[in-house]
Formats: sequence, C-alpha cells, structure tokens
Amino acid sequence: MSTTTTPSDPTRPGYRLVFSPVITLKNGKKLLAASYGKKSWAFWVPDNDDKK
Repeated sequence: MSTTTTPSDPTRPGYRLVFSPVITLKNGKKLLAASYGKKSWAFWVPDNDDKK
C-alpha cells in the first residue's frame, strides 16, 4: 500500500505546493516530519508573481 502527501488534484490556481522537512507552529514549536514517520510536510503557499 502506497501513501502520499500529494493531493490527487495538484492544480490549485494562484498557489504552489511546497515540501519541507520541518515546520514551525505559531507558538514556536518545531515539528520534524521524521518524528511522524514522514519525509516532509506538504502545504500550499500563495504564488507571488508580483514580488517587489
């Protein structure tokens, strides 16, 4: 059985999918993906084409 963190429909206009082995919560706590049996966390971030 294969598991994946990538959504089945990866097309989301205006966003891009980012993978990171570590994420930091708002309270400052860092979560390591390896501690949860994963290689990385997957999350959507806005795609900023108009960077200044």
